[in-house]
Amino acid sequence: GSSLLDIYYGFNLNFPYQVVSAKVNNRSEGLNFRVYNNKDVEFLDIRDSSGLRTYVRSLCFVLYKAVSELFPDGKLFVEHPVSKGYFCNLRIGRPITLEDVSAIKKRMQEIIDENITYRRTECHTTEAVRIFNERGMTDKVKLLETSGFIWLFDIVKYYDGLLLRIPNKANPNVLEEVVKQEKMLDVFKEHLRWNYIMGLGNVGDFNLACEQGHATDLINVAEALQEKKIAQIADDIYHRGENGNRVKLVLISGPSSSGKTTFSKRLSVQLMTNGLRPYPIALDNYFVNREDTPRDANGDYDYESLYALDLKKFEEDLKALLRGEEIDLPSFNFTTGQREYKGDKLRIDEHTILIL
Repeated sequence: GSSLLDIYYGFNLNFPYQVVSAKVNNRSEGLNFRVYNNKDVEFLDIRDSSGLRTYVRSLCFVLYKAVSELFPDGKLFVEHPVSKGYFCNLRIGRPITLEDVSAIKKRMQEIIDENITYRRTECHTTEAVRIFNERGMTDKVKLLETSGFIWLFDIVKYYDGLLLRIPNKANPNVLEEVVKQEKMLDVFKEHLRWNYIMGLGNVGDFNLACEQGHATDLINVAEALQEKKIAQIADDIYHRGENGNRVKLVLISGPSSSGKTTFSKRLSVQLMTNGLRPYPIALDNYFVNREDTPRDANGDYDYESLYALDLKKFEEDLKALLRGEEIDLPSFNFTTGQREYKGDKLRIDEHTILIL
């Protein structure tokens, strides 16, 4: 019947950083979890990903409690991981001031100093729905995993919201450095705006829309919004060349199956409407011969590795193209695993734009 915390102190375990949770038989548990039989216990501090998630969730509970006390009619949304912290949208019917942020931080520290125990409560779904409805949290699910102790945080004003700062994973004694990520934040906000346009505030709204037969409408609107965005990107690329320093190269990156090829084709169409002649070059054609492909930890060919590409040859061809020279375009034969040349040549002119 000992709690994990009793066990930690009972064995005089001396971790370099405060433990916040543990894995019991490989399942994450809070430190109040009680053990009645032999278990395999691995204590975690916030250098572990699971421990860091526990710390952040606990900090969010503290933030929510502070905000709900200071602004009973307000709404708090912890929205996006950005700038090595978490962007929080606080709606209180007026712009947030530095005084508001200071009050929230002061109340959070008071709550932490009170050292209130987290209590995990299990109930039927109907009861949880009733509680969330009373608080206007119709989009929430239960965040039940509990934590240990909180000692380091910061809350600062960040654009039109708040930034909840958390400890550095490698050195939990210091906070993560704030890295300005304006574009990333803009993308997140745009994503939310598009959802609102389509009437979607949460997954429940999406499920209801599908049940009511609006799935096709949602897809069509999403496609149209994406096409509009791609058209804006193409216009931006075109207008950058009005001063004579035109764009010659567009680079698209992303993991496998993320839509790079589809995006490049759509972008090409929009560039053509601006009088440009896009030429897509598939980097797959610059794969090294199969026997030269690096292998992963399991001994399989690692086609995701940067070094699966012949970087030297690619750089030579790209520089030659930008100098206005003609190159022989390679083609990779996936059946034989060899690079081939079939007589395809390329030279770019003033209207050509390469898409990689």
